[in-house]
Amino acid sequence: MTPRISLNFMPAFYRRHAGLRYGEAYLFDPAYRAEVQCAEERFLFEALGRHGVGSPNPAPSPSLFIQPVDLIMRTQGAEWRYPEDGTLESWGTPWKDLSCEEIVRLDAAAAAQHPVIDALLDQYRVLERLYGERADLCGLKSGMLNIHTPYTTAHQLRGETLFVELLTDPAAATAIMEKAWAIYQAVFGLLAAAIGARPTRLQLGDCSASLLSAETYVSVVLPVNRAIGTGFASVGYHSCGPSSHLLDAFSRLPPLDHIELGPGTDLAAAARTLPGVPLSPLIDPVLMREQDPAVVRTHIEQTLFQTAPAPATTLCVWSLDRDTPIENVATVYETVAERDPSQKVASGGSGGPALPEHGEST
Repeated sequence: MTPRISLNFMPAFYRRHAGLRYGEAYLFDPAYRAEVQCAEERFLFEALGRHGVGSPNPAPSPSLFIQPVDLIMRTQGAEWRYPEDGTLESWGTPWKDLSCEEIVRLDAAAAAQHPVIDALLDQYRVLERLYGERADLCGLKSGMLNIHTPYTTAHQLRGETLFVELLTDPAAATAIMEKAWAIYQAVFGLLAAAIGARPTRLQLGDCSASLLSAETYVSVVLPVNRAIGTGFASVGYHSCGPSSHLLDAFSRLPPLDHIELGPGTDLAAAARTLPGVPLSPLIDPVLMREQDPAVVRTHIEQTLFQTAPAPATTLCVWSLDRDTPIENVATVYETVAERDPSQKVASGGSGGPALPEHGEST
């Protein structure tokens, strides 16, 4: 099957090359966000239009997307910061000083009543006036519930203490993860109901998975992920770290419609261990920034060779920062086109990743 490409630049890239600013207005002012998104697409068309990227006459997205873990963090008391050249940042570890018992007693439903949820719904009503039925929040109207896993979310909320609990008190770690999932259900259940969405598909972002041993993942984290995934018609999974040691564990997840695997993962082993699962390897953004086009070409060729047994491959060229040479991005497209001239772009500009809008945040 023809390889596909999903492209995503960080805001710092556009800040440097197109003079764009992000900040709080990008999230909470739909008109300003539309202006920035259209400027991104026009810039990409000028730079990479020959490869089908960007648009000379772009239309803004009718959806507001916020990283799911950031949204949950905010409902639990984390501070949000809005850099002019970066993605939304969550500061603090709200559950760090709480006991397991205190976390278990937290009212999940109260998270859905946080003022940030009201702000999202207020903006949705503005988006409705602008875009009608196409208005959306977090992609929910597509039928996708796009979240970080309870484990990765609990890691962000609790910090390194969670690792101690995973090893010494797995029952406590499980209870903490279950509370994170209950908060997701309350928050996204309310948002979905408010906008008339019914998610039937699940995308799980497990950005902290590769930090665990296979034994700990299988014994504590996998059962939680399995329990969540079995309630959906389809499941996608994301592990952005080097995950070779977890491939067998990933094969025990509910049947996957795709899996995104981080740089350093043995992709040939992934194709063998996960037969029939479309593979979405994340192309190393450091390589894209620091190497010359010849090295990029060789890396893409090797990646395509290693993933060839999979039923489909999408190259996730994500999180490209301010210093990434545009020539290296063009080389990715040229290498794929040489393999198959009919290659297609999965998505261009700022809308590439299944999880982030502008790149990974965890």
